[in-house]
Amino acid sequence: MERWSNQIRAFEGTIDALNRGVKRLCVTSPTGSGKSLCYRDVIRWACEHRKRVALYTLRRMLFDQTCAGLAKDGISFGMRASGYDPALLRDVQVCMIQTEIAKRRSEARDLHPADIVLVDEWHLFGGNKFQEIIGAHIGDGSQVVGYSATPMDLPPTDELLVAGWPSECRKFGALVAAETYAPDEPDLKHIKRYVVGEDLTEKENTTAIMRPGVFGRVINAWKMHNPDQRPTLLFGPDVKGSLWFAQQFHEAGIRAAHIDGEDCWLDGEFHASDTATRDHIAALSRSGQVKVVCNRWVLKEGIDWPWIECGILASVIGSLTSYLQICGRLLRACPETGKSTATILDHGGAWWRHGSVNEDREWTLGMTNHRVVGERLDRLRERKEPEPIVCPQCGKVRRSGRVCMVCGFEAHKRSRLVVQVNGALKPVEGAIQKPRRVKREPNTEMLWRVMLKRARSEKWGATFRQAEAKFYLENYYYPPRDLPGMPKESSDFWRKVSEVPPESLIPKTDATTAPAT
Repeated sequence: MERWSNQIRAFEGTIDALNRGVKRLCVTSPTGSGKSLCYRDVIRWACEHRKRVALYTLRRMLFDQTCAGLAKDGISFGMRASGYDPALLRDVQVCMIQTEIAKRRSEARDLHPADIVLVDEWHLFGGNKFQEIIGAHIGDGSQVVGYSATPMDLPPTDELLVAGWPSECRKFGALVAAETYAPDEPDLKHIKRYVVGEDLTEKENTTAIMRPGVFGRVINAWKMHNPDQRPTLLFGPDVKGSLWFAQQFHEAGIRAAHIDGEDCWLDGEFHASDTATRDHIAALSRSGQVKVVCNRWVLKEGIDWPWIECGILASVIGSLTSYLQICGRLLRACPETGKSTATILDHGGAWWRHGSVNEDREWTLGMTNHRVVGERLDRLRERKEPEPIVCPQCGKVRRSGRVCMVCGFEAHKRSRLVVQVNGALKPVEGAIQKPRRVKREPNTEMLWRVMLKRARSEKWGATFRQAEAKFYLENYYYPPRDLPGMPKESSDFWRKVSEVPPESLIPKTDATTAPAT
């Protein structure tokens, strides 16, 4: 099978890193760009060189999908997961990380003696228990290659290999572009502890999304922008909310299903969320018999359903990782169905929080969701990047221009529909990110020094951004960013004050005295 350029880049870069002795490598390429083929190529190379391989995943659906791919390629492997007969002597083992943790503790079972450890969805393996397994492999001399389409908040990683970009993948037909519509978004003023770059808790998300009239708005938008009822995935605010949406579609005469980690719901009945049931729902979705499949997060990562053409974001998605993973389910090309584009119906405000899923992003090691999302909002606030525009008539999101290219509506002011707590829709005009109130008073520099001292304390241990926010709460204005003690680099604002070395801060002699703007 002919390989795409990103797959060739991933394989050659991985083998080069292994030969150079890199211990922890992360390979990134967009969701839908053939990641599974990339690690299967590495497995074949390892088998040819008589190296043992352990391939880790953490979800049953991904485990089953991975095993099916290896079997199709004729690779002999064992399965280290509950419910499967082990074949521990085979050189290639597919492992459920949860099973390895449990067996290691209850039965003191040894890990597979792998030379190469491959990890699917590497960004999810930062937990202590997961890293205990990875660390044990490295202690035994293994080299680790993790794969992730969203290389943020990664576990300890030595090198990052960027193998592909969305624009490239669209050119050779792996991905399609998405068209985003934003019919409405919830008012989040009641979320008192909202943290930039983090997903809301399920309780907060449910409070934000499940307002009076929510289903009427969701189904009307779906009918308007998906009149042919193309196969759809809906991501709800929580598991109960996902089930509720499925039931509401069903009552409206639109066949729908719900999937979570424990149960599936179809045609008014619950079923165990096992492989057979999920495969049955997938087949019904692919054939068009089930129009909408609802879930919370269980279909967020690694699911290969390329026939999906429409996505409903009935959830506030705070992290860029979740946004790209979710929308990545829609972007996979599917030539057999004639799929040429995907439609995103965003009811959570992700369109301005994260930007377009079509754009190429510059990935580097050490990136976090807090920093990436926060820096984007700062650029919008400081007018260094234009805010996207949502058409007040059809909801189409565009980069620029007064006239909507879909419905032709000419807007003279920026506006969007915000759903209030009582369910009422309120048009909101003007910029989303308002400029900060920055001042320089005679005692500002002194107050900032005191704030930094508090932020460095073990009791608080705050980042510079948190220190700025606290300063605002106490003084009703933000301190200028040219004050002594401020970071020289914008990326350091997302680090703890105690972790940034003095040489990376503005010294007293470098501070300007010009009035803040």
